[in-house]
Amino acid sequence: MDNAAISYFSAPAWLGSDRARALPQSLLLEAAADSLAAAWSERLVRLWLCHRAAEEACGSCPSCQLLDAGNHPDYLNLQASNGKTLGIEQIREALDVLAYTPQSGPLRVLRIITAEQMSMAAANALLKGLEEPPLRARILLLSAAPVRLLPTIRSRCQRLESPPHEVDACARYLRAQGVDAADVDNLAQRYADRPARALELVNSGVWPELQEAQTQLLSKTPRLELLWRLVGQWSKEEERVLLLRELMLGLYTQIFRLQHGLEAPLWAQALSTRAASRSPTQLWKECQAWLRLAVDLRQNLQIPMRLERLLWCWFWGEREE
Repeated sequence: MDNAAISYFSAPAWLGSDRARALPQSLLLEAAADSLAAAWSERLVRLWLCHRAAEEACGSCPSCQLLDAGNHPDYLNLQASNGKTLGIEQIREALDVLAYTPQSGPLRVLRIITAEQMSMAAANALLKGLEEPPLRARILLLSAAPVRLLPTIRSRCQRLESPPHEVDACARYLRAQGVDAADVDNLAQRYADRPARALELVNSGVWPELQEAQTQLLSKTPRLELLWRLVGQWSKEEERVLLLRELMLGLYTQIFRLQHGLEAPLWAQALSTRAASRSPTQLWKECQAWLRLAVDLRQNLQIPMRLERLLWCWFWGEREE
């Protein structure tokens, strides 16, 4: 995320120099890969590794220059993308590197983005690393849905407080980028922590379609015609399948938040009935199926039929065979 976007928002308290350096070794932050929280976490890493940081990283020391060049020997950044999983070998290799003596400063840092997309074997390997982390190492996990992480992983990490969703700041940023005033409020409510994503959806022209799809998905009296319409609109191209998947994963994440008594944005209150009527186990199974959809897409596995089944589960629960 560029500095122009992040400058509209307030930095979290844990980014202060003294507090940042006093943080424990293993940390968990609720953050999507393209969120403001992820951008702030990158600044936290820079602060940890900077040779002469005061209130923020200096930007000119050898460590900062190595970070800018993308080849810092003491910083590892792992991220799963497009629905892929982080495998056990990636985690093991990263933990092995953490065990070495830092080359450029006092610390080695491992940041794992999309930590909820670790395979089970990878998660268990990471768990061993969290149980006995090297003395001069920091492990920072970012997850858009921490409830999808192993409870034992969550228990071994201190939670970093998520930056507040600054709806007004997001709205100011979007207005400054020329977004239509009619769309600003809805976008700011839904993407207050992901302003760059909001702008991307507007510029691509897909935002009105996503609004319509969400309204249809939240219908209290869905009909089969609605299911067919959604399948027809969103199954024809890979990019559109992934957009619908992103929308659905966002809905399930808010349902999990409601079930756990966590704060949810205003637009998500319509999901409270579904959160109360579905068991956590069933919702978990449905969410995992949407996660796997990206793998199915790469393998060209009858995507329209899979969307049909997934949307049926969303509207009416699991279908009996």
